[in-house]
Amino acid sequence: MSNTHNIHHMPTLAALMTPFPYHIDINATVEEALALMEEHKVRHLPVTRAGDLETVISKGDIERANAPGHRLEEQQLYVHDLCARRPFIADIHDPLDKILMAMADTGIGSVLVMREGELVGIITVTDILRFCGNYLAELAQPVDDSIA
Repeated sequence: MSNTHNIHHMPTLAALMTPFPYHIDINATVEEALALMEEHKVRHLPVTRAGDLETVISKGDIERANAPGHRLEEQQLYVHDLCARRPFIADIHDPLDKILMAMADTGIGSVLVMREGELVGIITVTDILRFCGNYLAELAQPVDDSIA
């Protein structure tokens, strides 16, 4: 039996999000954030303050902050130093096409996925590319018309 998605049914964010994402406290150091990203092979981390979702930090944010001329070498950076923007937040039941178009239109690289006010997942451009690649591979599979 094929896993091919029904083309007439729009998937929701649950179809491609990474569930229960790793997260980091807003007062953690940038080095702690980088270590967590490297340990779990991710490029985005939801950021919490006292357990509540606050924003998101990306490896790109950290790389830009560490670029030559952006700060003094001895200056300790914290996650909160790099979290000026509001996160892109969506509901787990939102239709995938609307979220993907919003990401494309705004250039945002990640979406935090909520269910009833709680963080349940994250979607990144990498997740989207993997989902689309798998979807196209399924569409390209030859149809078996033989009768067993």
